[in-house]
Amino acid sequence: MRPVVGKGLIPAALLALTAYDALAFTRAPVSGAIDPAVTQTNIRTTVCRPGFTKTVRPPKEWTEAIKLRLLIEQKLPGSWKDYELDHLVPLELGGAPRDPDNLWLQPWGEARIKDDEEAELRKAVCAGRLTLEQAQERIRLKWGRSQ
Repeated sequence: MRPVVGKGLIPAALLALTAYDALAFTRAPVSGAIDPAVTQTNIRTTVCRPGFTKTVRPPKEWTEAIKLRLLIEQKLPGSWKDYELDHLVPLELGGAPRDPDNLWLQPWGEARIKDDEEAELRKAVCAGRLTLEQAQERIRLKWGRSQ
């Protein structure tokens, strides 16, 4: 049976989406949180400095414990190994490392796509094509919970 378009069952715009575009509809159950220590004025010594995220990333033991807790609380399918504990606003864009409002479980396939986007946004911030706040807002709008 062919889907009915325009009769309220399947919007025509949704049929035109590619598999990649459909991922934009996957939303984090959090709204994102910013690390107040990272600002536009100090990006050269924070997010634009090579190795910065290693200095703020929580230890593996901590992240694995959070992953297990979230998996149980959110009743997600599979194992904790199926998910990345993602920072909605990434560390490389000044996201808060341990704030629960910035942490969510993201399936690995989607995480890789988001990671590529984060890297491009970081490059744009460090090159002066975007402000830090603009990059943070782009991530929130695409991947964050609908307001």
